[in-house]
Amino acid sequence: MDKILERSNGYSSLEILNNDIKKIYQSGCSKILNPNSYNDNIELILINTAGGITCNDKIKIDVAIKDSNLSICTQAAEKIYEGFGNPAKVEINISLKNSNLYWLPKELILFNNSKLIRTININLLEKSNLIFCETSIFGRKEMSEVINNIYFSDQWKITENSSLKHFESINIQGLMEENYKNSYTFANNSSLSTILIFGDIIHQLEQELRKILKNITNLYCEMTTFDNKIIIRCLANDNYDLKKTLNYIMKNIINDKLPKNWNL
Repeated sequence: MDKILERSNGYSSLEILNNDIKKIYQSGCSKILNPNSYNDNIELILINTAGGITCNDKIKIDVAIKDSNLSICTQAAEKIYEGFGNPAKVEINISLKNSNLYWLPKELILFNNSKLIRTININLLEKSNLIFCETSIFGRKEMSEVINNIYFSDQWKITENSSLKHFESINIQGLMEENYKNSYTFANNSSLSTILIFGDIIHQLEQELRKILKNITNLYCEMTTFDNKIIIRCLANDNYDLKKTLNYIMKNIINDKLPKNWNL
C-alpha cells in the first residue's frame, strides 16, 4: 500500500494602515515576524517553519498596505527540495495604496529534481513606490550542487491602478544543460537576480543606479529603463558574489530601510 506523505500548508494574511498592523493572520507553516526596526519603516519577516518546500506543499500570502512604508524580507533562503508528486505551489498577493514597499526576500535555492510553481501579484494604487528584488540559485557551486532536471514556473505580475505594468515568467521543465549553455539564458552561470523599481522613486534613483552599476565588474549586471520602470538583471557563477553585489546596490540606494537580516 502506498503511504500518504506528509505535506506542508501555510497561509498568512496581513493588513497595514498608517504604519500600523491592523490585521495579522497566520496558519500552518506560514508565519510573520515583526521585529523592532527603530525607524519609520515597518519591517516584516516571512517565515516558513517547515524548513523548506517540496512537492505538493502549498503556501499563500495576502498583504494589503495603505499609507505606509514597509520592508518585507524572509528569515532565510527558501530551499526547494526534490520530492514525489505534483509541484509545490506558492502564491503571493500584495496591494499597495499610497505606500512604499521594499520587497527583499532572501534567495530561492532550487535543488535537483525540485518542482515549484510560484506566482507573485502586486497592484500599485495611487502614489505608490515599489523596489522588488528576487534571486534564484540553480545549484550552489561551493556546495557542489548540480542541477540536471527541474520543474520551475515563476510568474510575476505587477499592475498600476489595475492596469498591467510588468509581467514576466520563467518556465523551465526537464533537463537544464541547454539552459546553462545558452548565451541568452544562463550563459554558464547558475545564480540570477532581478531588481524592479516602480513609481516616482525611479526619477530619484536612475542616475545614481547608473553610477553604481558602472563599478560592478565581477559579474554581469545590466540596467534598462522604459515605461516608467527600472529593470536590473544580474547573473553570477557564484551566489556569494551575487549577494555581495546586491548588498552593494541596495546599501547605496535604500541603506536606512534595509531589513536587519538582509546583510550577508
